[in-house]
Amino acid sequence: MTEAELQQTIIDAAELSGWLLFHDGDSRRSTGAGFPDLVLVHGRHRRVVFLELKSEIGRIRPEQHVWMDALSRCDTVASAIVRPEHLDTILEYLRNPETRRKT
Repeated sequence: MTEAELQQTIIDAAELSGWLLFHDGDSRRSTGAGFPDLVLVHGRHRRVVFLELKSEIGRIRPEQHVWMDALSRCDTVASAIVRPEHLDTILEYLRNPETRRKT
């Protein structure tokens, strides 16, 4: 599964489950190198999730590690690096955000 296919699958599931979604289509013009690919917000469940998407062989750049490490230290957000092998877990979380499994 490519990163683009993974991303589209997650976007489709998030939209069906009532999540607000942000994806910067051209991050070259953005500040904050390494910022995660997707930001998801679910108001009813009071959740904010940051996802960095990688293919099965995709490498995490140092600046992506910085962001994910900083986000993982926050009490009020969830963050994850998502590969195709984690897809079932993330899709289940999007359907039921009260699920607290880590990917």
